[in-house]
Amino acid sequence: MARTSVPDALAMRRLKYGEAPDAEREAVAQTLIAADRLAEAWLLYERRPGAPLVGTLRKEALRRGQTFLLLAMRRAGNDIADDELREAARAAEAAGRFLDARHAWVALGADDELRRIADQLPPRLRPAAEEPPSE
Repeated sequence: MARTSVPDALAMRRLKYGEAPDAEREAVAQTLIAADRLAEAWLLYERRPGAPLVGTLRKEALRRGQTFLLLAMRRAGNDIADDELREAARAAEAAGRFLDARHAWVALGADDELRRIADQLPPRLRPAAEEPPSE
């Protein structure tokens, strides 16, 4: 099989909205995944939730801590469990990608986790300090 290159914007549009063969779409998606461009691969499949490659994208996003992608998949109707988001947030933290981790912790309402990583976040994204109870 010929090596597939990363497509330009027009080719991506044809793959997503046109009548491209499934094999071509999958080959390009696999190339994008190998190039660590999972979000772009997801764009080819966000309207095809039952496609086998969606499972591959999900596993890779979990492994790589790509919480933005997992939450996009969740919004599109894929069943992404809270435990999976926690796992991805921890993977993001381990990779030093604290904005990805923050995104998951916010979605989960995990205030304790947000406070735990606050020093790693830009000041404007840190949780507000709790005020002591007034007497």
